[in-house]
Parts: sequence; C-alpha cells; structure tokens
Amino acid sequence: MLVDEPMVAIHSRDPILMLLGDYMPAKHLLTGVYEVGHFGSSAFLQGLYEHYPENLGTDDEYKGPYGVCDDVADILRVYPLLQADPERQFIITVKRVKRDLSNKGKGGGWRWHKWGEYIGNRVPTTEYLDDEPDIEQVFCFHIFEKLK
Repeated sequence: MLVDEPMVAIHSRDPILMLLGDYMPAKHLLTGVYEVGHFGSSAFLQGLYEHYPENLGTDDEYKGPYGVCDDVADILRVYPLLQADPERQFIITVKRVKRDLSNKGKGGGWRWHKWGEYIGNRVPTTEYLDDEPDIEQVFCFHIFEKLK
C-alpha cells in the first residue's frame, strides 16, 4: 500500500540543483505520491527503500518500477498492487517534463524511449517531446518499496 514518507523532503534536496538555483522542494500530491524536482539518483532514499522492487504486476504480466505517464491516475490504474497489498509499503515519485516549443524541430530534448514504458492514454508520434503536436507534458515516475 502507498504510505507517506517524511524522508522524501530531505532526500530530494539535490545539492547540484540547489547550487544551480534549479531546486524544487518535494511536493506531496497524494498519500505516498510526491512530485520531485529531479529524475532521481542511486543515493535517493538509499537504505530506506528498494529502488527496483520485484514485479509490481501480476504473475502473468511483469510491471517494472519506473516509466512515463500523463498523470498519477495512470500509475494507480496500471499498478493496482500499490493500493491492494497491505504487506508491502510503497512511495511514488514523479518528475514533470514539459514540452519546450522553442526547441521544436531542433533535435534534442527529452526522449520517450529513455524513461521506461509509457502508460498514458495518448499516442506519442515523435522521438522528442518537444516535437509532439498534442502532448504538452508528461511525468516520469519511479516506484520505491520500503525495506523491511
């Protein structure tokens, strides 16, 4: 089940982003769901949470712990285990990625295939988000499981 974790606020303080002035404090969205200002690191919640928990899908369908979605509702729809299993505790971090129209057609920017499976409801048509005609933003998500 999803649980609130106060350590997210402390661990999401990326020192490099703070130096660059691009730091965004963690924002609590729902129980166990946080918007963070970075894509994560191997040190994030290290020793508290498993970064790559075992299959989060069913025995018949593997679901990994990260990907891309349109919003948090997509994650909750595709990963029912996160709310159904009281024996396991999870948190989700999301990082908002916005389309940059000033970069359109220049080749570069955020690319779909590097961030895991897309579980949203739209149909990406280009390699770069900046070139998408109808998608203004997405979220990269990561699911963490609390260590026992």
